[in-house]
Amino acid sequence: MNSVLLIASESRGARLKSDLEYVGYAVIHVHLEGDTEAFTDLDGESPIDLVLLEPNLDRLSKDIRRVKGTEQVRNKPLIVIADEVIANNLDFSLGIDDFIISPYSLREIEARLRLALWNEDRPDDKQTLKADELTINLQRYEVRVRGTVINLTLKEYELLKHLVTHRGRVFTRSDLLDSIWGYDYYGGMRTVDVHVRRLRSKLHDFGPSITTVRGVGYRFDPSKKSET
Repeated sequence: MNSVLLIASESRGARLKSDLEYVGYAVIHVHLEGDTEAFTDLDGESPIDLVLLEPNLDRLSKDIRRVKGTEQVRNKPLIVIADEVIANNLDFSLGIDDFIISPYSLREIEARLRLALWNEDRPDDKQTLKADELTINLQRYEVRVRGTVINLTLKEYELLKHLVTHRGRVFTRSDLLDSIWGYDYYGGMRTVDVHVRRLRSKLHDFGPSITTVRGVGYRFDPSKKSET
């Protein structure tokens, strides 16, 4: 569950907090009035994924700077809820990622939150291996198929990464044992077969991408992905 820090007035913020919790977000609501230091000390709160700010026009830049100066949220996406007057005075050099014009719908806010979180979660291309809708995040040791995380053991992950990195190349079982398990590994060749079988099962219709080359070994061929 993603956590949102909502900085808004008590009256407007209470309704939005309830709406966001209804659609599945954990919300920490901080009042703007009479609580000037409330969001500069969040150490006791849950980790925050995104900040939603509804500022006052007379302290617009000040509130944004305070958010960006708070250690726990300074690098998190910041979305500002603004009327037309505030929107015309937004200074994006302060670190605003997006804004929503009020009056707004919950559907619009939910869509903007999803987009901001997706952009935040998206890895740098240098840290990503992709094959159609299969993505390997090298920084997080994470594999996703169509955005869904696939739970792999470390050896399953290393085996898949090795095959995808060298897609189209055929590796013998001995090659894979040496590369993934190391030269001093005493297990048999069946170790590779077992891990390939598990990978195919976990990857669902991407499983057939790991093809068997009879009498030789395995290769990754995304063109063999099942169409079902």
